[in-house]
Amino acid sequence: MKEAFWIIDQLIQQGVERFCIAPGARSTPLVVAAAEHPKAKTLVHFDERALGFYALGFARGSGQCTALIVTSGSAVGNLMPSVMEAHHRQAPLLLLTADRPAELRDTGANQTTDQVKIFGSFVRWQTDLPPTGEEKFFRSVAAQGFFHAMQAPRGAVQINCQFREPLYEKNFKRPPFGNPIAISFPKQVAPPIHLKAKRGVILIGEIDSDPRPILHLAKTLQWPVLADLLSSARLFPSHEQIRHFETFLQTDAPTPDAILHFGGAFISKSILHLAPTLHIGPLPFLQDPSRSLVARVQSDIFSFCETFTAKTDPPWLPLWKSLDKTPMPSNREMQAIEALGQKIPEDWAVFFGNGMAIRNADRFFFPKTCKAILGQRGLSGIDGNIALARGLSDGLKAPLLAFIGDQTCLHDLTSLSLIGSSDYPIVLVVSNNFGGRIFSQLPVAEWEHCDRFMTLSHNLRFKEAARFFGVPFLSRIAFERSALFEIVHLDSKLSIKGS
Repeated sequence: MKEAFWIIDQLIQQGVERFCIAPGARSTPLVVAAAEHPKAKTLVHFDERALGFYALGFARGSGQCTALIVTSGSAVGNLMPSVMEAHHRQAPLLLLTADRPAELRDTGANQTTDQVKIFGSFVRWQTDLPPTGEEKFFRSVAAQGFFHAMQAPRGAVQINCQFREPLYEKNFKRPPFGNPIAISFPKQVAPPIHLKAKRGVILIGEIDSDPRPILHLAKTLQWPVLADLLSSARLFPSHEQIRHFETFLQTDAPTPDAILHFGGAFISKSILHLAPTLHIGPLPFLQDPSRSLVARVQSDIFSFCETFTAKTDPPWLPLWKSLDKTPMPSNREMQAIEALGQKIPEDWAVFFGNGMAIRNADRFFFPKTCKAILGQRGLSGIDGNIALARGLSDGLKAPLLAFIGDQTCLHDLTSLSLIGSSDYPIVLVVSNNFGGRIFSQLPVAEWEHCDRFMTLSHNLRFKEAARFFGVPFLSRIAFERSALFEIVHLDSKLSIKGS
């Protein structure tokens, strides 16, 4: 068991605080080491798949590397969806996967499979540890795993841990605590860049940094800003921001002579009509689905904005502002999202699930103030969103409203147990239109069998599910305690109690 302690202790010395645990026999040494370490904070959940999404949310909310402990066999495979999301979202996860020792592999031993490199290219680094060895070796491996998880681009790391029986020693004497192995991370800084353009547009996709340096640059240049819902720019309203670009971008947008794209992709597909001249971000990943990018700059965003220069054309921004017309919400989900923007308390974060929810929020959610606006756009999946919301809330140390669709809720229904036990209030708003209505927006809607094979229409309601998992069911949205509220598109009346 001392090998497990050395791993856990070194991770804690490096700064890992949260250990997410799914019960299992082979992982006993890791579980005991984490549970009995005075500096470790643990969360236990019965479902490895949901636990992975909780850890992903905590890593994103806190910015910290988050550890998961799971037993051998299919338990490891259940982490794959969250590991894929962590890869695409650059979230630091450290996977401590327990395994049988090498002598039991390929012998038909129970719960034994090939776990080595099981996550393929979705992890930043992986290793297969022997059952025993010297302290300095195990501590070094743990520190190396932390380094690879936290080094840009961040992501998941797998440390596969072989353990022999006995897996628990009643009178085990804990070894001394260790010291961290020093680690530092470099920052990318761009050289000064000047463009001769004077009619530019600034695009802000999803970013993890403060958007205000970009907004200050836009104010200096008097260039219009098109900000994605997940860019955080909406938390800092400015005159240069064009709120409703979705309504005119495909038809009436003026032609710019330069386009700066900061950060990740946009929710809106209309943005693809603007081909970026220059993409700026701290990571090496390409953001150019139209394959029309002229130049890329890998840089810290703040340092780029400090040194970038271009020209100004006074009539340019007013031309864009004249096109910025507020659309009318046409259904109950849109109305609810617009209303929530005026009611959400300033210390609450908001999470929008994928599907129609986040698309409608991109068009209609402009809060007066809130702590953060979040989504899960790594692979745009609907799995694990409830567990992810709980992880985000814990990571941010803040109450959270999660707005998701009915299919998203059904996909992660057992994670309602995490909502009921949350340390911070989580209000889960389920927009129930009785099926995957996003397919009505796609060409496949014309197929005569679309409803059966794609939409999956149903008559399910969520009140009894909330009761089963001990989550209060609300008749109106109130920012007071953890609860579930259902927007039924056929017959409910929207009621929100808030500031």
